[in-house]
Amino acid sequence: MNKLGSTVTAVIGAAVGTALVATTGSAVAATSTFQDVHGDMAHGADIHSAKVVNEKNVRVVLEVADLVRSYKSGASVTVYLDTDPTDAGPEFAFLGGMFEGTDYGLVRTEGWRIGDRPRVVRGFHIMKLDYENDVARFRMTRGALDNPGKVRVAIKTSGEQKDGDIVHDWLQGRRDFTSWVKRG
Repeated sequence: MNKLGSTVTAVIGAAVGTALVATTGSAVAATSTFQDVHGDMAHGADIHSAKVVNEKNVRVVLEVADLVRSYKSGASVTVYLDTDPTDAGPEFAFLGGMFEGTDYGLVRTEGWRIGDRPRVVRGFHIMKLDYENDVARFRMTRGALDNPGKVRVAIKTSGEQKDGDIVHDWLQGRRDFTSWVKRG
């Protein structure tokens, strides 16, 4: 191969390599998994991990110790979503029970306050509970969250123990947000 052919091949090779790195970088940036201490709450709603995906939709996959179908667990979850780095605290909260037949909803917040009359978000959102794998899945359209470029979450679970005490677990710590997950 002549000198010009070698130069063209090197330039094309470098461009393809750069494109692959850029593609890989954005795919990685769109998904992050965060771990929590196991056993810091004596209840099946004890958080183990949360995966945040920020792509076409915003998704959160929450793994807990032991999801049960019975309402007697009293298990519930609040996924706080921070979508605006210039505004302190979360802008949204996804609330729901973690037992069969429960209700859920996405609401707007004022900081950490949900209030007595939450403002329900009209965009598509859904929660699915997988009792066999102890996983709760949340999905929201980007439009429901005002089309954020990046998002971070703080997650709180709660449950009722056999003695009637209500216990709570926060992913990584009380009102502690994960790092930002950029849109992929």
